[in-house]
Amino acid sequence: MEHINWETKNGKLVTNLKFKSQTELVELLLKIAKVADEMNHHPDCKIHKAFQLEISLFTHDKNEITDLDYQLAQKIDVLIK
Repeated sequence: MEHINWETKNGKLVTNLKFKSQTELVELLLKIAKVADEMNHHPDCKIHKAFQLEISLFTHDKNEITDLDYQLAQKIDVLIK
């Protein structure tokens, strides 16, 4: 897995990850889902080009990026390492 790079795009915290297989992608997505459920803060995720996962973090009820988004981003970073 490559180093994760978070960017601010359209008012959201976004990263795009590339995987060697869909299995590897889905395994990480499941880990992210478990952490998100524990935090009760869920990312928007899009699988595209078969082996890429775009993750967007944004607090919808606040209409902005909040500390929860940065906390979830840090937890996702740990999952990838």
